[in-house]
Amino acid sequence: MYKTYFRQAVGMLKQNPFISVISILGTALAIMMIMTMIVTDGIQNASVAPENKRDRTLYLVSFAERDTSNGKSSMYASGGLPYEIMKNYVVPALKTPELTVATSDMNAVVKREGTNDASYQMIQTTDADYWKLYTHTFTEGKPYGQEDFESGLRVAVISETTAKTLFKGEDPIGKNIEINFIPYRVGGIVQDVSPLFQMAAGRIWIPYTSKPGYEQAYYNVMLLAANVSDFPKIRQEVNEAKRKLDFEKSPKFVDFSGARTHRVLVTVRDRGTTSEAVNDRIQKTRRRTVFLFAVMLLVPALNLSGFSLSRIRKRMAEIGIRKAFGAKRHVILIQVLYENLITTLIGGVIGLGLSYGIVFGMRKWLLGIPADGSLPLNALVSGTTFLAIFVVCLVLNLISAGAPAYRASRMNIVDSLHQNNKK
Repeated sequence: MYKTYFRQAVGMLKQNPFISVISILGTALAIMMIMTMIVTDGIQNASVAPENKRDRTLYLVSFAERDTSNGKSSMYASGGLPYEIMKNYVVPALKTPELTVATSDMNAVVKREGTNDASYQMIQTTDADYWKLYTHTFTEGKPYGQEDFESGLRVAVISETTAKTLFKGEDPIGKNIEINFIPYRVGGIVQDVSPLFQMAAGRIWIPYTSKPGYEQAYYNVMLLAANVSDFPKIRQEVNEAKRKLDFEKSPKFVDFSGARTHRVLVTVRDRGTTSEAVNDRIQKTRRRTVFLFAVMLLVPALNLSGFSLSRIRKRMAEIGIRKAFGAKRHVILIQVLYENLITTLIGGVIGLGLSYGIVFGMRKWLLGIPADGSLPLNALVSGTTFLAIFVVCLVLNLISAGAPAYRASRMNIVDSLHQNNKK
């Protein structure tokens, strides 16, 4: 039956090429705008290497302290948690996470030992568990381990680009680079990471215990859960740490603004933000997204409904004959919607291709990726994306063709047979 419907749909497209092209292009443009948003969101939140555990990770990336002593109220906020609070309050309270990872960024002068060609670069300082959470691909060497971290060993992992820049074709493994004029031995080289992966991207990584004054730094804390169902328990443990801090530091109050999921982390990019500000930003973003989706679906759907109605009117006599031979109303309704869905899916495939082109061409504006940067293919193409395009096509088809199809299925046989004779 559905094969017959498919052949009829293709035949209708050939009979009315002009209307068919306009209808397909209208559908493609509508779906292009929607899928650009969906593809962008999917890329930002996809769990792919090296951040292939995004869906199970919570983030503590903000700290705020409010002082209400002397009848006044003052707020201090920062990106990341102070080392003393992370080490003495947060980490001891966390029993549920599989991993608790801490990282901190610093700007430093970097050069190869024995040369004068220095540059100012961002350094990722991490603990040893960082390499368990993020799955970088090592082309040479290996990451620093727990013993290296605990002893504050001055060892570095560098990216391929950094290796080529500093060593110009030589093998860097075992050689030294200087970070703020302190020598670090190169222990490993990893493939370059796209800026799309904001927590895993970098050019140089060192143990944060090897950095002078690391106790005064602020740290982003990543919490890896065994399962998403553990999130509420982890948040409860974080709140226990907050309560203990509030009790000991009264009349001061603290706020870790978390723990955030990766989606919230991407939505609220400001690191020094309180929980109230984060929740307010999330609600505003959701309302704006729902409004944009509604407009992008309703406006083109209403325009396309005119084309659907025109095609159905030309087939009213055929529908009347089918009814006369015993076709049920729901069969007529399903047939019309199915045939129109074929057109919508063709437009959907074209729209998806156009959305990929927009995301790639505007990746700097949409994703913050440099114009010469690449997008990981496994983040672009996913089952979720194809499911989303089908759902969007289905909804657009129901809105644009639903009312005309329902009217055609309800019309009596006599009116259907004489519909084409009416002006």
